[in-house]
Amino acid sequence: MNSIIVNKSITEAEKNVGIIEYRMKEVFKVATRVSDMIYTDYNLQGVLTSKYESTLDVYNAYNDYDILGTYLKYYNELWDITIFSENDTLLPSKNISRVNDEIRQSKWYKDALEGDGKIRWYYGNNMLSENNCVSLVRLLKNNRGQQVGVLAINISNITLRSINNDDSRNHMSLNGEIMLLNKNINISQNISKNNLHKVIKKSEDGKQYVIDTIFEGKECYMVINSFKVDKSLSDEFQSIVVLPLDSIVGQTNKAIYSSFYIAILAIIFSLIIILYFSKNISHRINLLSSEMRRVVNGDLYVSDKIYGNDEIGQLHVDLKKMVESIRNLIDRVYKQEVNEEKLKASQREAEFKMLSNQINPHFLYNTLETIRMKALLKGDKETSDIVKKLGKIMRRNLEVSGRPVTLDSEVELIRNYLEIQSMRFEGMVKFEIIIDDEINAKEYMILPLLLQPVVENAFVHGLEEKKEKGTILINIYKCNNTINICVEDNGVGIDEEKILMLNKALHTKQNTSKSIGMRNVNQRIKIYYGKEYGVYIESVLKVGTRVIITLPL
Repeated sequence: MNSIIVNKSITEAEKNVGIIEYRMKEVFKVATRVSDMIYTDYNLQGVLTSKYESTLDVYNAYNDYDILGTYLKYYNELWDITIFSENDTLLPSKNISRVNDEIRQSKWYKDALEGDGKIRWYYGNNMLSENNCVSLVRLLKNNRGQQVGVLAINISNITLRSINNDDSRNHMSLNGEIMLLNKNINISQNISKNNLHKVIKKSEDGKQYVIDTIFEGKECYMVINSFKVDKSLSDEFQSIVVLPLDSIVGQTNKAIYSSFYIAILAIIFSLIIILYFSKNISHRINLLSSEMRRVVNGDLYVSDKIYGNDEIGQLHVDLKKMVESIRNLIDRVYKQEVNEEKLKASQREAEFKMLSNQINPHFLYNTLETIRMKALLKGDKETSDIVKKLGKIMRRNLEVSGRPVTLDSEVELIRNYLEIQSMRFEGMVKFEIIIDDEINAKEYMILPLLLQPVVENAFVHGLEEKKEKGTILINIYKCNNTINICVEDNGVGIDEEKILMLNKALHTKQNTSKSIGMRNVNQRIKIYYGKEYGVYIESVLKVGTRVIITLPL
């Protein structure tokens, strides 16, 4: 674990020294470029070599030449630019100074003269600045090769500190001398200048290497990168990162402890979450189980105590739907049983009424047959036909048991009834029965006595009050999944208000003289076939009435 952290720290340090080198070179290139522009500035050479007779002449020359101040404004990397001149007629200014004996004896000044225009780099308090700083020094010569002054460009410590990121582990050196750029470094507490100087070894330009050494009594690693700046002589810069081993191990231990604490907290938090959800799930499962036991015991009511979109919530929703379906099924079965009982009661009542009317039916048939034969013997064929049809009607009514009959037999009954009525009104009433070819009247079953009350109602309330000839049209046809039986007359008709009352009366228990037969037909249809089937009346006053019976196909 420690070796991994150490290798990772060294790898990061190697990247850092490379980045520091690149950024330092960029800053030093700015200083080098400015020194080249100053070195070839003929106007500056004229200012430095001219002999001035008065102070005013010097001030005028300085005012005419202010390029050095412009460089400082434009290049933030530079802290100060100073030119040292041997011209006694010049006056000291912000950027121009006269050489004194102390400067002549300084090493940097002598090296600049010996460099003969080459760039040299220095670090320290060299009278170029009140504080230690990195400086570029260079001898200035005119186009004839004559000395005109020495240029000194100081690099801003703020810029160099920003390159180091104010990190106490990052350092720079120039020719083996540490540049103490970090303002928060205390030499006695962190790095001994002499000790570090012993450790640093010169290397070829651009070579990077790592040293494992004992530094100030502590084992540490040093990552060193040496490089030179363009156009300089033998000056060598080094970017250094010091990695104390105890600091690396401390980071490792800190990471381990942090990971351990985080793991403990994660486990505790996970346990809390697990306990919370377990308790919540267990509680909801118990509620669901309780609801299911209530349903098993016959209580078909499920509360809304269980919420959520998970599986338990879905089970609760499904349970509610199932119970709702059971309740609906029970309601349907109960209503169906009630309707069946009503139908049976109605059928028993009808059978009772028919039985009460069945007083020796053979006697009635024989009597009617006797009347028919006597009429026939007397040559009264019309009366004979009427008696014959009446006998058929009576026989059919007496034979009704409540069970479905064929549509053909029901139509035959109506045909006999209409023929008797036509004879009764002496041709004033005509009728027509139309059956759709798609309907098999001999096989289609229908409740008995559904059409007779409707047709009779057409005579009583439609045609008897009409003075002109009347017509009854019975049309039986297929419509989608239903069979419609339409009984239409051209009688006196019914006004709109009464039609609304009649249609309403068909669905209520209120009986009127005009609606009792129709209501019974409607109720029998709905009880036997379903609520979607039944009777509907349409009428226009003085035009006629249409009654539509809807039955399942």
